[in-house]
Amino acid sequence: MLHNFIHQLRIAELELQNELQEKSSVTTHKKGDLIIKNNQYIKVLKIVLKGKVRVYQENEEREILIYYLHPIETCTLSLSACFEDCKSTVNAVVAEDCTILNIPVRFVRDWNFKYKSWNSFTIKTFRESYHHLMNQYANLAFQPLKDRLFDYLISKASNAVVKKTHQELAKELGTTREVISRLLKKLESNGKLNLRQKEIQILK
Repeated sequence: MLHNFIHQLRIAELELQNELQEKSSVTTHKKGDLIIKNNQYIKVLKIVLKGKVRVYQENEEREILIYYLHPIETCTLSLSACFEDCKSTVNAVVAEDCTILNIPVRFVRDWNFKYKSWNSFTIKTFRESYHHLMNQYANLAFQPLKDRLFDYLISKASNAVVKKTHQELAKELGTTREVISRLLKKLESNGKLNLRQKEIQILK
């Protein structure tokens, strides 16, 4: 799996390939495992090799989704902490069983200056995260929650069905279960969806 990571990043430097094999480790994690904790120093950069990780912030018993990490992605906030020796401002929990590449932060800093391919990975990660966060901000600022909820349901639907609880949807969209339940009922009355036992059918 490490070989696949090296191949996808097009790491041509043999010295970096050797350093990755010698100085990193690969671990597996089950759904629900907390792998990054808010207010703790980042000692290891975690890169998803397989599976999916949910990155979020907590605020007064509410969770605000920042983004999901997919294969060959890492948390930008953790990456920035590698250069500043600061604490994490987010939590990260395994959303689907994961395989994780772990790299001590001292190497992350050094590799960014030593290897062109690693520097390219760092820049690409920051750039893509910036665009994602700007789009998310625009949605929060200009799109009504009801529309964001419906767009989110469409993006998560499989065969026009979403299997998520009202509480899970509230966490994803940074609001309360009561608000989500009210908006879902309104969407159902408008003929957009059907509310079923433990699932939502998109009609659109």
